[in-house]
Amino acid sequence: MKMRMLVMWLVLSAMAAAWPAHAQSVYRCRDAKGALAFQDKPCGAGQAQKEVAIEPAPAYAASPDYGVGKPERASRVSARASARNAEPMSFECRAANGEVFYRHGRCPATIRGKGRGATSTAVTSSAIPRAEACARMAHTSHTGSERDETVSTYERNLGRDPCRRS
Repeated sequence: MKMRMLVMWLVLSAMAAAWPAHAQSVYRCRDAKGALAFQDKPCGAGQAQKEVAIEPAPAYAASPDYGVGKPERASRVSARASARNAEPMSFECRAANGEVFYRHGRCPATIRGKGRGATSTAVTSSAIPRAEACARMAHTSHTGSERDETVSTYERNLGRDPCRRS
């Protein structure tokens, strides 16, 4: 008998949970001073009342499948991770006038010469390992060292100096 009651109670509970929920009403009350209140009971005397229907919460739905753990996704993720772990590159910039300078981003296509009436000079670039570019930038004896990429103290203090990253 107790088992039968338990089963019946479980069936009724499941049916109640599956029963479609209806909208609930809430009362919006504004008093003579303009104060606004929302409540589940009708407004008192002397208050303006407006009934607001609140829709029930949406039914449970399973989370979408984002492909986590699938082999093709894992290979794309590992390819991106290996690209991030690859040695960072910088650029050696060589101007037609003999200047050599280093940048962590691409080299400019041309540079302006020094002095009045100076003309633009073409620049070629080649990728070199970041560590090598940083070592060459540390020695300011090369021609064109004043054109080397510099990092402000602010950026360095924020840890954004490419030459100080490990």
